[in-house]
Amino acid sequence: MILELAAGKWRADVAPERGGNIVGLRFDGQNVLAPIRPDNADPYLIGSPLLLPANRTAGGRFRFEGRLWRLPVNEPKSGSHVHGLLHTAAFSAAERSDASVRLIYENHGEIYPFPFRMEVVYALSESGLAARYALTNLLDGAMPYSFGLHTTFVEPARFSVPLGMQQERDDKNLPTGRYLPLNETEEAYARGADSRGRVVSGYYTAAGDTARIGEYRYRAEGFDHWILYNARGKGGVLCVEPQRGCVDALNRPDCPVLAGHETAHFGTDLSRAE
Repeated sequence: MILELAAGKWRADVAPERGGNIVGLRFDGQNVLAPIRPDNADPYLIGSPLLLPANRTAGGRFRFEGRLWRLPVNEPKSGSHVHGLLHTAAFSAAERSDASVRLIYENHGEIYPFPFRMEVVYALSESGLAARYALTNLLDGAMPYSFGLHTTFVEPARFSVPLGMQQERDDKNLPTGRYLPLNETEEAYARGADSRGRVVSGYYTAAGDTARIGEYRYRAEGFDHWILYNARGKGGVLCVEPQRGCVDALNRPDCPVLAGHETAHFGTDLSRAE
């Protein structure tokens, strides 16, 4: 089932049963986010999938409060759990209007070993798309997590993302634990660059909350990292991914944690640049 939203020159297609994802976003008939296509079988390169836990968890395992927890290893090459399973969950539509929808999903251990509720609100206006996310821990005790959005833009002529430090990676795309200064190419990503004809891939701390993607401005609140990826330069896309918690956050001492029944709030706004 696809829910269609409209406001001004903006149109959005929302798929509750596909992780509550925005599977189409258009301005004046032009695709802003990568839409569903018959030749695209990669679920992460459609719209803006929700990721929990975000990116990779080394070995598909982590320790929390003295206990070892396991997640399915779904990336054999790196031996990691990647991107979580929230993008596969069936959300329910709690409220809907012509321009907005509120979606809810509750996990009781099916996709993550800690029960949680995720509530998503998408709202179109003549200004663009506002998305709000509320993650609630349903336990009396604490819940570790990381959360991100695999926001997949149609590849622009130029982009800029406010990057801070790079998270060093090994040959399996797993972090070494070190943060390094940006190299010359990455500094260009922060100032403004063209992704076409090159491979863009990296993990970074956030030095700001607003990216410029071609003719659009993408603002993210509640996140502290940016992930960049462009399908090895072959997909005609650029993924600009806000993330709360670093890559492999569940195995890091600074992993985000929600106290019992606590809610974390996140938001993004996508609009035409002035």
